[in-house]
Amino acid sequence: MTFPEIHRALWKKERVVTYKSLTSNKTHSVKCTITKNFQSTSDKIIVWDVDNNKSVDIEVSTVQRIE
Repeated sequence: MTFPEIHRALWKKERVVTYKSLTSNKTHSVKCTITKNFQSTSDKIIVWDVDNNKSVDIEVSTVQRIE
């Protein structure tokens, strides 16, 4: 997926993002959203982790799916 596709899918919507860890062989799923439009493009996308009430940066190339 590309940065714009991920941003569009999460902009003001809560969705579950599944992505692969860069430091291990694990796959993570996080319920997240984007509520502030401060990024235009990057290798990483900063999202808000709804369940843990914190920001998380995800490497764009590791995103496997958004549900």
